[in-house]
Amino acid sequence: MKKNEIIVAVTIIVLGLIAPKVLPSVWITVLSMAFYYAILTIGWNIIFGYTGLFSYGHAAFPAIGGYTSALLAQHIGLSPFLGLLAGAFIAGLLGIVIGLLILRVHGFYLCLVTWAFAEVVNVIITAEHQITGGTGGLLAPTFFSGPNAELFGYFMGLGLMMFAFLISILLYHSRWGLNLFAVRDDIDAAESMGIKTRFWKVFGFAFGCSLAGLAGAYFAHFLGLIDPGIGGLDQMGYVCLIVIIGGLGTVYGPILGSFFVVITKELISGYASGYSLLIFSVIMILAVRFLSGGFMEIIQVISPRLNNRYLKFVNK
Repeated sequence: MKKNEIIVAVTIIVLGLIAPKVLPSVWITVLSMAFYYAILTIGWNIIFGYTGLFSYGHAAFPAIGGYTSALLAQHIGLSPFLGLLAGAFIAGLLGIVIGLLILRVHGFYLCLVTWAFAEVVNVIITAEHQITGGTGGLLAPTFFSGPNAELFGYFMGLGLMMFAFLISILLYHSRWGLNLFAVRDDIDAAESMGIKTRFWKVFGFAFGCSLAGLAGAYFAHFLGLIDPGIGGLDQMGYVCLIVIIGGLGTVYGPILGSFFVVITKELISGYASGYSLLIFSVIMILAVRFLSGGFMEIIQVISPRLNNRYLKFVNK
């Protein structure tokens, strides 16, 4: 890790620790949902931003991770903490299987196939009501049952988000990351250099799916409930929006985008909650048209002008 990345990580942790002391209690849940989306979109950023695979079925994997953890807790009494590992493992394992089956297709066809997979998962979850609870969802034990359960869940989310963030940074700067970027940028050139492109495509896909499973397990145990909505098509729209607004293929983009989208959604909920998807759709169109690099593009432009050494971390 670079020095500036350490500074950013420490800053996020400090702000995360301070926030519950200075913000109203309702914001604990809001920020916890931002943590969830950050973990989820860091995973998708690795799949699409790092590896170049446009998966439109990413929302299926938090559902898989969340239901896995909730079912194991319900039937064998597995603790939520071990459930996090189980959710990530099963989602990653399915990511490997699905990756081996579908990653021979590219572009638009990959988007369609992954979307179809997500729809199949959602139909199964909804239909198998005796196992999954159907549309009513499934109860899951929270991380802590005392009076500070929500606060404890908040700190769990902060820790998991930082874990995913640091993993994405290490991957970004590693030889593994270079192999993923080579697959993304020019697969033919990567193959001519001896890079096993099929292996790295499956690796990037499964790695991102595993983080999505981790996010889903956290979601289930923070709220104490998981339902089919976690894998809905609208969730995939939010994933795309977050990464595009934050900055596709950057290490900071998913976190910036997650906090912007979740906080903005909360602020407008009291005034135009029924139009939130419409508002965010307009924001996405404007971002794609005028700000293809997301918030990171703005920061990269203004940081040299500010001549502040603490902002130079964005110049990659």
